[in-house]
Amino acid sequence: MINIVIFDPAETAGGAFSRAVEVATELPEFNYVFVTYKSFASLHSGRCPPHYKIVRLFSFFNPTQASRLHKIIGQSVTTKILAKLCSVTVNALLKANKISLLVQVICCLAWRKIDLVQANNGIHFIPYHLSKLKKVRLIYYFRDLQYFAHLPQQFLQQGEQLIFVGQKLMEQYQAQLNLPHHKCQVIHSPFDVATRLKFEPEQDLDVPKHLKESGKKIIVCCSRICAAKGQHLIIEAIKQLSSLWPELTLLLVGEAAKNQVDQRYLKGLKQKVREYQLNDKVIFLGHRHNPLHILQYADIAVQAPIYFEALSGSLVESAQLGIPTISADIGGASEVIIQGKTGFLFPSGDQDALASLIDRILRNPEEITPIIQQGKAHTLQNWSPIKISAQMRAVYSIERDIG
Repeated sequence: MINIVIFDPAETAGGAFSRAVEVATELPEFNYVFVTYKSFASLHSGRCPPHYKIVRLFSFFNPTQASRLHKIIGQSVTTKILAKLCSVTVNALLKANKISLLVQVICCLAWRKIDLVQANNGIHFIPYHLSKLKKVRLIYYFRDLQYFAHLPQQFLQQGEQLIFVGQKLMEQYQAQLNLPHHKCQVIHSPFDVATRLKFEPEQDLDVPKHLKESGKKIIVCCSRICAAKGQHLIIEAIKQLSSLWPELTLLLVGEAAKNQVDQRYLKGLKQKVREYQLNDKVIFLGHRHNPLHILQYADIAVQAPIYFEALSGSLVESAQLGIPTISADIGGASEVIIQGKTGFLFPSGDQDALASLIDRILRNPEEITPIIQQGKAHTLQNWSPIKISAQMRAVYSIERDIG
């Protein structure tokens, strides 16, 4: 049996980690070890199957924290010598954390049989060094757009296969890093809302139930709350439409990360809602373990990212549920939404265009029915767990001689 180590530095539940778990669940013929910074329970709501094992690493300092401190030093420390000393200290902490993580990985996995290492967020030093130590295959799975140009070339060259969650993401990386095309392929994340609905808890649904019973038109946005996701644009669109559609209500499902930037953004959104007097039209539901059950109450699902996004899983989920779906035309959104055929796209950052699309959908239900049907068929076919599991089975089963 092939033994696979998947390194995933996920900090929050859902997203890439859950997709990786769902693929692994469909492939019980392989043994998996997930290496994470968080507990399995905090990252995934389902059970841990018997062919999984979890290795949790302790990380006390990461590049994001280091970057934030370097920025603070540059802005606040005026004495050159002190600024230099502070920067050296930050870099030393980062290096110490890196060494600590490698020691933990070696201690946990040195005696375990491993046939393949998968880096679940693209290029990273832990899976690179582990694959070198064990002399096994290394796969990079790119799920978002990061910039790896500063890393040593051998990190990239060590990857036997480079897998991308979407076509646009692959094209972006190929342009940035001049990647060898024979190593690259697209394998989507799997989505099966019918199965997931069976496992999601049917609880805390009083708000959408009451809104639906009251005759409200419900727009749902399921996404982490941050400026990159563009929730402020959706609120602006609701403001524009509030007089035309007084029954329109927006449900924001998701939470802001515990950092100052995202918390400040969330605070600004709530202040904007108060200023626009939309308290009864914009409801913050926070993090939920049952976003699909909430989505089922939606008349329209919206995503409004303003920065490149590889491929929003929420778009796939809403289309599979048969909900009219709107997204900003950026990143991989057009792979899910074929304009006017499986959903609707608007120029990223254009709140007027978003408001116009919402109005169009509400006014023309007869036009929307075939689009809903095509969107459902498109996403069920191309993001099927069966199809994606077969693709990953082929990747895992390839044998290579590692020198």
